Amino acid sequence: MRTKSIIFGICLLVGCSQKPTTETADSLSITFSTPAEMWEETLPLGNGSLGAMPDGGIKKETIVLNEETMWSGCEWDASNPDAQKYLPEIRKKLIEGDNLAAEAIMQQHFTCTGRGSENPRYGCYQTLGKFVIDFSEMMGADTSYENYSRNLSLDNAIANTSFSFNCNGKVAKFNREYFVSIPQNVIVIRLTTENAPLKFDIDFLRDERADFSKTDSTMVMQGILDSGDEQKDGVRYFAKAKITQQSDNQAIIMIAAATDYVRIIANEEHKDFTEISNSVQRTLDDAARIDYQHLKNNHIHEYQKYYNRVYVAMGKTGENGEIQAVDSAALYLQFGRYLFICSSVNADLPPNLQGIWADAIHTAWNGDYHLNINVQMNHWPMEPGNLSDLYEPITKYVEGIVPSGSQTAKTFYGTGGWAGHVLANAWHFTAPAENPTWGATFTGGAWIALQLWEHYLFTKDKAYLTRIYPILKGAAEFLRANLFEYQGFLVTGPSTSPENAFLKDGKRCCVCAGPAMDTQICQEIFGAVCKAAEVLGIDGDCINTLKTTALRLPPMKISPKGYLQEWMEDYDEIEPHHRHVSHLFGLYPGTTINTPELYEAARQTLQRRGDEGTGWSRAWKINFWARLGDGNHAYKLFKNLMHPVTTTKCAPDQWGNTVSYSGSGAGTFKNMFCSHPPFQIDGNFGGSAGLMEMLLQSHEVKADGTRIIRILPAIPDCWQSGHFKGLRARGGITVDCEWKDGKIIATHIDNPLNEKIEVVKCQ
Repeated sequence: MRTKSIIFGICLLVGCSQKPTTETADSLSITFSTPAEMWEETLPLGNGSLGAMPDGGIKKETIVLNEETMWSGCEWDASNPDAQKYLPEIRKKLIEGDNLAAEAIMQQHFTCTGRGSENPRYGCYQTLGKFVIDFSEMMGADTSYENYSRNLSLDNAIANTSFSFNCNGKVAKFNREYFVSIPQNVIVIRLTTENAPLKFDIDFLRDERADFSKTDSTMVMQGILDSGDEQKDGVRYFAKAKITQQSDNQAIIMIAAATDYVRIIANEEHKDFTEISNSVQRTLDDAARIDYQHLKNNHIHEYQKYYNRVYVAMGKTGENGEIQAVDSAALYLQFGRYLFICSSVNADLPPNLQGIWADAIHTAWNGDYHLNINVQMNHWPMEPGNLSDLYEPITKYVEGIVPSGSQTAKTFYGTGGWAGHVLANAWHFTAPAENPTWGATFTGGAWIALQLWEHYLFTKDKAYLTRIYPILKGAAEFLRANLFEYQGFLVTGPSTSPENAFLKDGKRCCVCAGPAMDTQICQEIFGAVCKAAEVLGIDGDCINTLKTTALRLPPMKISPKGYLQEWMEDYDEIEPHHRHVSHLFGLYPGTTINTPELYEAARQTLQRRGDEGTGWSRAWKINFWARLGDGNHAYKLFKNLMHPVTTTKCAPDQWGNTVSYSGSGAGTFKNMFCSHPPFQIDGNFGGSAGLMEMLLQSHEVKADGTRIIRILPAIPDCWQSGHFKGLRARGGITVDCEWKDGKIIATHIDNPLNEKIEVVKCQ
């Protein structure tokens, strides 16, 4: 029996010097010695628009395909016209301390219409389908093979499968190379053989809503997704595969796909497949005119413009001064950057809960955009990872939900500004969800607006700030208008501390007034708007109003037991080890937990919460411990995040998934996808950002405006030596660093905007 294994490429740095070296680290790759037996062992490729995950099968190659706009559902008004009249009563109950009654009223009267995410109109991100290449005729009846290798190179975003087999008594070799071209927007597969004639057949597969047609050298799949509304057309999609440059021992297959989602969102006419089919054909024709080597080289060039900005290595100092990696941290950091590039570079939409990689018609949690941390976490590695110029998908997305958020603010709360709750999707859903116990949190809009503010802080792009200022101001305006008097302070409500519950009169309850996270987000967004207005020289009255309002927000409370309180009252949690640690938002990604007393309370909170949790929860905790300067504990959480996920095949669940999980199921799959469970990409992005946060921090600003740059603020003892190049700090600053035997031996700081900074070398 063949032994299945995964071999992580390691990052080595050759030589040491008195200034940071610029040599490229050794190749980083994910390598298998057998074909994939499940989707979470396949290798992700993408260019923001298209995704492909080949399984490296012997007689049959199956490639799961994705197109970023494959969304069922449609735009619809989920407003509840009766909700607003119950708001005073709900707040009255909260003021009286009757949270259970407030929650009951919300359950009955203060939710969206139409069951929210349970409604077919809400929609779901879906797989495009599968592309199957059948080699049965060429391979014959013999199923044996040798010298098998299947790998994904992070350095060039190319995957390969190779092995040898018996063909008519001769040792034949078979190689497959795959990439998703960034400049040409096609999936490219090159098949080559030695000592065997190349023979194969191709097919598209999709379980529903698909029509197929085929010629000798082409295959077409097209269909219309369910809109959930009989009065509206769903998204049309069209995919075509074309075989080119075929000979006895080589063939090139190209796949292109498109939908009319963008036309639907723009309210443009979209009555048939003509436009998208013509667009796909033009894309294939353009790509087919380029010989394979140029096609490949052009792809590598475009990809490496982003990827090669950052090099990193950390571990122990070995012989001849080289760095010997002690774990897969460098690989995980770069894998997060790789996934972000591959799900953002040509994208119309930002990466969702699946990035762009889904293998089911109905993805878990609809593959949507949860605003209570997940979509924000997806973007944490963008700025420090030197990928700031991939900001457009998330910026356009937030701009797109503001009109809906304004309607939500007006309908549900009777105020101006705009609001986002927990649920969000490709159709601009912003209303409170179908269940207030998890869907009532209304600071999601402000949190995602703060993600745009982070882009300004890292780039200092004043034109961009002018563009997003109305978004920031609108989010702040909504929160300010929805503060009410409670125990002598102004608090948010009705709200929740995301997805967590507490005991009230011996019963489970979630709805509350003034959860700590809400207050921290109010402080952050009010401060951001004031700073933005000062930079732009506008809105003096707004600045004064927000500063005055901020003074009346409640202070963070520390429990007599030493931890930071999650709620205004020191309730007992239903789950003390809950996956969300939302009341530490002010520690990371926020900055309002910033005193020794609050740092210690945050530390006690994390110790009480524990080091387990879902994949993304473990990733968030890496960032928390990094902000606290505890590299060893941050590293412990990274190892927890890397815990191998045990999986077994089973009968399909409600979404068609055929994997079950032992234990908690959280950690990392063999292809390095993060397991919530199941796969959820935010853990990959959050973990990558956490490793960067251990190496470089720039969130602190002194009273005089000096920005503090901390180099190696939280590295663990096992990273005795290392090097990083190209990580970004706020203020448009790029930092390189080299350290040996626990001591920094060289740094280089590029400060092109002449920011006022103070550099703190922490080792």
